[in-house]
Amino acid sequence: MDIGARIREGRKAQGLSQEAFAQKSGVTLSLISKVERGVIADLHYSTLAGVARALGISIGELVGETRPKAAALSC
Repeated sequence: MDIGARIREGRKAQGLSQEAFAQKSGVTLSLISKVERGVIADLHYSTLAGVARALGISIGELVGETRPKAAALSC
């Protein structure tokens, strides 16, 4: 799932319109719309932070970062 889909899914789960979510996250409505449509995929850190905070998740979760398995970390 891409970042736009994660934002759309999280926003809809909160029952928010794009406009309400933009206000909650401190990001413009235009940017939210473009990210959700896949027009823009690269976001500035401060934008990622605002969106993640509004969704109640970490930036890592927002960008689809996965953690390595514990067994892979042991030497």
